[in-house]
Amino acid sequence: MISYEPLELSMMDRYQELLALSPSVTADHLFPVLFGWHEALRYSLAFGDRMCWIRQELPRRLFLSPLGSLEDRDWEALLREAVGEQGEIVSVPEEVALLWQRAVPRRVRVEEDRDAFEYLHRAEDLAHLKGNRYMKKRNHVNRFARTFDYSYREMTPEDVPRLLAFQRRWCALRDCGSSFMLEGENRAVMRLLENYQRFPSLVGGYVEVSGSIVAYAMGEGVGDVLYVHFEKADPSYASAYQVINREFALHNLDRFKVINREEDMGDPGLREAKMSYLPMGFVKKYRVFWNANGF
Repeated sequence: MISYEPLELSMMDRYQELLALSPSVTADHLFPVLFGWHEALRYSLAFGDRMCWIRQELPRRLFLSPLGSLEDRDWEALLREAVGEQGEIVSVPEEVALLWQRAVPRRVRVEEDRDAFEYLHRAEDLAHLKGNRYMKKRNHVNRFARTFDYSYREMTPEDVPRLLAFQRRWCALRDCGSSFMLEGENRAVMRLLENYQRFPSLVGGYVEVSGSIVAYAMGEGVGDVLYVHFEKADPSYASAYQVINREFALHNLDRFKVINREEDMGDPGLREAKMSYLPMGFVKKYRVFWNANGF
């Protein structure tokens, strides 16, 4: 019997073991992401038989693609038990979507979710910004360096109070309270910062000018991939976003070969900004609609 329980920090070790068994990994499935967004989206997990199912309650009930050992399963019975008679499953990696299409072809409808595609980059490209294709990015960074005497620092638990204060200022400027997603993201940032030392996989850094934080990035390392979960900059400092992007990549170049800058959520401005960094590829994700009685 599949039984869901609200996500707790104590579940992390068991979750990580199943994550390591999964054929594909998306940023949405990383435990710090779930933990950070839990207050806004209300996640519950169900463990059993070398698998973990993930349910989201807000703003409506959804499911995330399950983790663990996925081969040789009775998917019709499992999906009926975990999802119910019908439901929507998001953040489904391409490999899993194809698996379900083969296993229960008349009971699933699969749709490509372009808004959720994750952007992949060579870490070296973002760190050095070489060639004509990155000329505009280099110009932004160089202009910032000429204008401000800045420094980059790696994030430590001692920096948390200052970063929390910066995040509050950033959110006030963006009026986060007027947007479900911005407010949810703000709570996720706060939650991860407040628990920063509990997650050894988290990686962070910030740019400082005259003793004040003007930009930061916080992500997570998984193997040779650095996932960038959050990236914020003070809009009064022109080109600060380009600088934190470059510095974060440069100062982690010895540890990671690929940088996953995650999704654009269908926002036209964000998509344009992400595409301007010329991704080498994408992590494609799908929405899967399940109906136990068929379509």
